[in-house]
Amino acid sequence: MLGDVVSNDAATLSESYLECERIATESSSSFLRAFRTLPKEKHDGIKALYAFCRRADDVADGDWLPDFSIFSPQQMGSLRLRALQKSKYLDDKHESRGTLDHETHIARLCALIYLRDNIQPLTNCSFPKEKFFLAFWHTIEKFNIPSQHLHSLIDGMEDDLYPTNYQTYEDLSGYCYNVASSVGLCLLHLYGYDGQEAEHYAEEMGIFLQMVNILRDIQSDLASGRIYLPITELQSYGISSYDLSSPSLASNPNWQEFMQDYIERCKAHREEAVKLLPMIHTDSRKSPTIMVSVYSQLVRQAEILCGDVVSQQLSLTAFQKANVLMSTLGVIRPPLEE
Repeated sequence: MLGDVVSNDAATLSESYLECERIATESSSSFLRAFRTLPKEKHDGIKALYAFCRRADDVADGDWLPDFSIFSPQQMGSLRLRALQKSKYLDDKHESRGTLDHETHIARLCALIYLRDNIQPLTNCSFPKEKFFLAFWHTIEKFNIPSQHLHSLIDGMEDDLYPTNYQTYEDLSGYCYNVASSVGLCLLHLYGYDGQEAEHYAEEMGIFLQMVNILRDIQSDLASGRIYLPITELQSYGISSYDLSSPSLASNPNWQEFMQDYIERCKAHREEAVKLLPMIHTDSRKSPTIMVSVYSQLVRQAEILCGDVVSQQLSLTAFQKANVLMSTLGVIRPPLEE
């Protein structure tokens, strides 16, 4: 059991949490700023959970690969065979080949399989060389975080190795569930909560946040040839994938109508998501409230810009960030329902 390992090597566990903090700090992610108000043990748990999620995302983006130096040739051969089998499954699922050359594609699948294998500690293989795993396992065990949510996250990272092809909002919601709701459901167990509907609202929270992320990152995604907007829905407004690269897109009335619908859907998911906040334990409630406030401000900005999220990126000014902080501290009314 992991508890035996931890009790026998507390210094190593402490070093592992420091490694998680290093990964979190180097990411410079605004995602982590929302968690500064958490009690220390939960804040540490967030960083451990984040380290695993960050590494999975880094694998998909090509920014990191595990250290396989402790693997024997037989172990590497077995891992590569599994990656080849996974590639065949994913090719069939997506009805497409991956976006990368074959060897790079297989290398990233090997890395994702490795992470998937180590969602829980295995007693029949060598201890991973990456220091963050021990703190990650300690957090999973301490807060009783279900492993299936992390498997869903890996599913989403595998999908990102393939061309985007989300036809409907239902397709898009499935992607958002894997890459965002899965993490939200992990956080829910770390926060602590009361209420049978909390998991449903956490799923809605993830979809809301990821749909806003798609708006915020639309410029960089289009530049890399990735379209996360639902293609069939775009076509119903008379917009083709080629139109998305047009310099006059922002002034296109069809695009403005589509964006109005997209923003309304974001707000509908938010209306469900905010029902989660009173269910979260009071010592953890400020963190998700900050996130909802920030993303609500971004949605509001998209409305003010009439959907022009292509020629300029959604972002908050220092004044708006200060308003979010004050609203979270109760100084002013939180801007959740604007």
